[in-house]
Amino acid sequence: MKFTNRYFLVSQFIFISVGVFFCSPIAAQDSKFTIVLDAGHGGHDPGALGSIAREKDINLAVTLDLGALIEQNFKDVRVVYTRKTDKYLTLQERADIVNDHHADLFICIHTNSSPSPAAFGTETFTLGLAKTKANLDVAMRENSVILLEEDYRSKYKGFDPNSVDSYIMFEFMQDKYLDRSVEFSSTVQNEFVNYCHRTDHGVRQAGFWVLHRSACPSVLIELGFISNGPEERYLTSEQGQKEMATGIYKAVVEYKRAHDKKTGRLLTSSVSSAEKEEKNDEPKQEQPAKRIIEKTRFNNGDMNKKPVVNEDEKNTLKETVQNSDQNPVFKVQLFAARKALDPNAADFKGVSNVDFYVERGYHKYTLGAETDYSKIEKIRREILSKFPDAFIIAFVGDKKLSPQEVLRLSK
Repeated sequence: MKFTNRYFLVSQFIFISVGVFFCSPIAAQDSKFTIVLDAGHGGHDPGALGSIAREKDINLAVTLDLGALIEQNFKDVRVVYTRKTDKYLTLQERADIVNDHHADLFICIHTNSSPSPAAFGTETFTLGLAKTKANLDVAMRENSVILLEEDYRSKYKGFDPNSVDSYIMFEFMQDKYLDRSVEFSSTVQNEFVNYCHRTDHGVRQAGFWVLHRSACPSVLIELGFISNGPEERYLTSEQGQKEMATGIYKAVVEYKRAHDKKTGRLLTSSVSSAEKEEKNDEPKQEQPAKRIIEKTRFNNGDMNKKPVVNEDEKNTLKETVQNSDQNPVFKVQLFAARKALDPNAADFKGVSNVDFYVERGYHKYTLGAETDYSKIEKIRREILSKFPDAFIIAFVGDKKLSPQEVLRLSK
């Protein structure tokens, strides 16, 4: 009898173990990709104030539009909102929602502000040490919401959002999600420029508490400046909010496509009608600048911090280039302007032999043309004092390579 019971228990253990072994991959394959959307501020915390709008309202409107697009077009994505109404949450509560739902991607939606009404443009932040005062100022402003909480010093382990010393901690942090966060941020900024026709201030790093406490690729998006009249009107309009939401959605599609490729899944989203909509190449009249300056894709003052490159993708790209009739030509892009400039224009700061190409209605000015990446990198370093935001681009024939492809070829 004892032998029979023992045999039964062992056989049951083997049966359950085999079931777990084979079913676990299936369960993992069927698990939904989770995106947490966070509309910044809310409730008694209005965020930045404009002349006609409050930041918390813009953030919520764009977040709800974005969530609706994702839910309508993805069957295998679960969307979780930190808030869908005008309510207040602490930064830690927002991060807890991310971690409790084991999110695959965390997107914080915010609206910028500046003492100067002339400031405008979009930027997307990842976690890190702020390399410029402007980046630090944004982080301080967004982190200052914790001052509304009682006993915030003990809750946030002595972190003081108004003390520069508190931000030193981010210098020693190794964020294992940084590469994917930068990848998604770069795609967001590309869509803001190409789809929404907004001004690009690039991908930046700063010490945001909510990103620090979230265990997944995380970004904080600044949609534009509520302190700028034309930009405020754009961001409070239904058209502007839907366009910004669609720009972020298109970046989600690209990010999810890359994720599915790595995990062996098929992309299950359909292309939304908003994504199919044809966009006019001319910038909107509400755009306050007469000239667009294109920023580096990792605009935080440290050009050595580049995303980790997937070896398979790098080798595939190199094989493609080798099989083509032409080698890639690297150039340094200085800036972009809406119209052609005189060769002696002050914009060139005395630099000669400048070339340009036209893309989406802009004249994009470049320096150098090298097939050796190290040579073009040397040229970029030599002109950084005059053009601190210069970055490297590449062409194979008439085809311009993406920033990710340039990075792969640089290795």
